[in-house]
Amino acid sequence: MACASSGRAVNRPPPSTLSPPAHGRLRILKFGSSVLREPASYAAAAAQIASEVGSGARVIAVVSALEGQTDALLAAARGVSADPPTHLVAALLATGEDASVSLLVMALAEAGITASTISSWRSPVRTDGPPVDSEPVGVDREALIAELGRARVLVVPGFVGIDWRSGAPTLLGRGGSDLTALALGYWLEAQEVRLLKDEDGIYPADPKRVSGLEPLAEVTCGGARRIGGEVVQEKALLYADRHGLAFRVAAPGGRGTLVTPDRPVTEAARPSARPQAA
Repeated sequence: MACASSGRAVNRPPPSTLSPPAHGRLRILKFGSSVLREPASYAAAAAQIASEVGSGARVIAVVSALEGQTDALLAAARGVSADPPTHLVAALLATGEDASVSLLVMALAEAGITASTISSWRSPVRTDGPPVDSEPVGVDREALIAELGRARVLVVPGFVGIDWRSGAPTLLGRGGSDLTALALGYWLEAQEVRLLKDEDGIYPADPKRVSGLEPLAEVTCGGARRIGGEVVQEKALLYADRHGLAFRVAAPGGRGTLVTPDRPVTEAARPSARPQAA
């Protein structure tokens, strides 16, 4: 059974805002809050990135906020206002991801790796929809390619985007860093998208409740959604299936689970098959 569409009508930015796709060996690594538990976690993330760079790849590292930071910021907002404006909530929560970007770049510098960065206020992800639950509708490929030309590693904030009409900060919903990584992988035609979690893949049941389980070697988007467990954001699974995008869910250094679309990929669905702006 194919992953169903979210049902939301999404207006898309005009094609003239899109740039030609990136080329070359590119990997998208997403580091979630579950693997960024404390400041020391960033050294391990930097080591993983260093390994990829050593193999000859360029890397876009998508980072979530440090574990607990998003909840702390949201609690602070609600301590100030019982009903804070959503556009201000989006701007506030984005600061957690910005802090995480800076911490990872520091860790990379300690490992001898120069990295380029993009902050939340110039997020390359263009979105449409409610400020705290938007959908990605494109990326600024030109900016991303330019940054990758300056360094082999680019660190970007997950979870956040920019409304393509207003330029206001937006969020991609809880767990939205998964969606950030997949959107970047799709629009840049990355060789691999890997979502790094605290569990080495997707299990047939909750491994914290059922002992002796092994992660699945492969599962479809629909299968992952039926299993549940919130390992991967549901919106991200829907996006991957809709765009024919395969990706891997793994623990740092692990093999993990390959997640594949339910439907075959058609050439028309690929970014490079679309008419480009002159």
